[in-house]
Amino acid sequence: MVQSVSSSPARRLVFLAKTDADVAVPAAGNTNLLDMDVSQLARIALEIKNTGANAFDAFIVQGKVHVDGAFVTILSVAADYTTPAGIVVDASGDLTILAAGTTGWLILDALSFIAIRLQASANVAGATTASVLAGGS
Repeated sequence: MVQSVSSSPARRLVFLAKTDADVAVPAAGNTNLLDMDVSQLARIALEIKNTGANAFDAFIVQGKVHVDGAFVTILSVAADYTTPAGIVVDASGDLTILAAGTTGWLILDALSFIAIRLQASANVAGATTASVLAGGS
């Protein structure tokens, strides 16, 4: 007796997002860089580029757990990025002081969130610009 077993590969949802252009990041207040729907994702990788002339003095990740809820800050201080724990799988270093003209990266577990928001602020030397590329599954 011959039996045949076939299976199809698990479906993989791929997510890609990016800023449409460089986002102006002033030295006062926090500027939204990118809002992402991550409700169908387990993990997300982010490439953050400081494309301007001045360093960041803040880099903030906010999460939203329900469509009716508000964004809440989940990552905002140097140790959040330099000592990965919780939802942070790994990071290139301290994103809160990302230097002008450099690129950083961040990998997050996104299972508990429906949306993620990235924010940044430039240091007192003056404004900068930033862009973000994101991917996940």
